[in-house]
Amino acid sequence: MVETPGSYPFQQGVRAVLFCDFDGTLTPSDIGATLFCKYSIGAVLENQLRGGEISALDYYQHACAALSAEATPEFIAEYALRIGFRPYARELCTWCQQHGIGVAVVSDGLDAYIMPVLAAEGLEDIPVACNRLQWDLGKPRVSFPWASESCQRNCPSPYPCAACKRAVLLSWTPPGASILYLGEGASDFCPALYADIVFASGELAVWCSEQKIGFVPYNTLFDVRRSIEQLLRQRRLSPRYLPQQRRQQAWVEE
Repeated sequence: MVETPGSYPFQQGVRAVLFCDFDGTLTPSDIGATLFCKYSIGAVLENQLRGGEISALDYYQHACAALSAEATPEFIAEYALRIGFRPYARELCTWCQQHGIGVAVVSDGLDAYIMPVLAAEGLEDIPVACNRLQWDLGKPRVSFPWASESCQRNCPSPYPCAACKRAVLLSWTPPGASILYLGEGASDFCPALYADIVFASGELAVWCSEQKIGFVPYNTLFDVRRSIEQLLRQRRLSPRYLPQQRRQQAWVEE
């Protein structure tokens, strides 16, 4: 279920919330990036984004405007479903929910391909924060309900997100609940700073090591489930001091 700012999908009493990146974390590859490279001008725009010539908002606006005519909503959904989830992704989400841990998807991608994949796995009720792609009179139009000017100024990522993951973590976590974060890319740098426990691979793991941010490495999503199970068993699923301080400071900045 795609949520907008001002929503509070988790009730008090939830012991923790697992916030999951989508592209390349729950999925085996970056669906949005490959979609735009094949059916838009994504390759050119990505070079400009990484070079600091355009923002993430510019990237999505130009990429969506340049989508080929065949990239209809139905086509995009089918394209995403061919890629689908990584092994153990659905099992991780359902296991957490069964053990009192909320699950949310936080993505700098688009609902047009995120929601079909979640629905195919029976997870369409999971709250999702992302950018939105809609069609007006047959023309694609992207919107950014989770954009944040303050995070754009202070984001540690080399190219700040169009959908601010920090804002989602701050607004969706009930008082007293701990924040778990699962990710692998540059768009996950910012939320990793504010999470009590970070599960990291790839580019995120390298960055956390360089920044001396503690994290739990993983190879498969079954590893993540096993790590959470161990934390529950050892009663170590609780808020940490430094991330709490960062969250308090972020509230002041907002």
